Amino acid sequence: MYPNFKILPEKNKIDLKARIAESIALEKQRARRKRLRTISWSAAAVLCLGLGITIVLKQEQKEISPIEQFANNNKTSGSSFEKSNQVQLVLSDKEAVNVSDSTTIAYDASGNKISVNNKQIKQKNSLEPQYNTVLVPYGKRAQLSLADGTQVWLNSGSKLIYPTTFDGSSREVFLEGEGIFDVAHNASKPFYVKAANNYSVRVLGTLFNVSCYAKDAKVSTALLRGKVQVSYAKKGLFSSDTLQTILKPGTIASLDKKRETIKTTAQNVEPLFSWRKGYYEFSQEKLPLVLDKLTRYYNVDFVMNKKVSSGETYSGAFKLNDDLDKVVKTLEATTGFEFVYDAETRKITIN
Repeated sequence: MYPNFKILPEKNKIDLKARIAESIALEKQRARRKRLRTISWSAAAVLCLGLGITIVLKQEQKEISPIEQFANNNKTSGSSFEKSNQVQLVLSDKEAVNVSDSTTIAYDASGNKISVNNKQIKQKNSLEPQYNTVLVPYGKRAQLSLADGTQVWLNSGSKLIYPTTFDGSSREVFLEGEGIFDVAHNASKPFYVKAANNYSVRVLGTLFNVSCYAKDAKVSTALLRGKVQVSYAKKGLFSSDTLQTILKPGTIASLDKKRETIKTTAQNVEPLFSWRKGYYEFSQEKLPLVLDKLTRYYNVDFVMNKKVSSGETYSGAFKLNDDLDKVVKTLEATTGFEFVYDAETRKITIN
């Protein structure tokens, strides 16, 4: 029921109006406080979210190992070594040493002495980790003996970053391209091969092949002997998923970079290790796969003008010391197709 101002005395009217005005003012003050509380909670939520993002970023940064940080800060342009004619050893002080063919880069147990080109190079002692780099151009291969006794073979167009000595609780190297590792057993110091795209292989003592060329759609690890664990940390600020799989001898793990999935298959992996002995071996492989391997090693492009049967496979071997002309003639004799090589464009057309 609303008050009838006409029948109230003047004094009561003034009194009632004052109380109504006070009530309205109080209600407005409450509304303002409510709005302020809402804004404060919103600001706090945004602040917490910001802090959360900062924490996530810091955690991700902590997960990057020192050798990965070094690799990110010392990226090498492909043209700077892939078009070279010689393998290069880049020392921690940036000095570059050309490595002769069929030479093994060998470190002593201290990591301070390097045997290369029938000479010895001495590196200065340092309290900080020292990282050396081997760059392998197209058409070349390299072999290393690391300070812990691990043997490494690097294929054409590859790059390996490694410490001169393994002083920490683990042994880590960083690979771009393709490498075969025969790891010296040390149960207290697991060995890791790190690669781009948050990919790594953990091993205690084994013989395996890792292929992680930047241009390839997949990263693969093939195990010949021993046992390895393959890991891939999915990309994305809020993604904490890590894919893992353990390989047994005679299996290959393939990471699809685009789909972020790992597939494991069992097959004869022996041919994947043949290049360390100086030849490419193929056993019932389809022609495109054979050409992919030759494309990478000789830095050429194959242009298919001929339709190839999807079910047809090829077996054989190529000596890696053979020049490209001899390889082309071998392909013609094996497939029955005509291969036309243009040396200027480095293209081989298949008719």
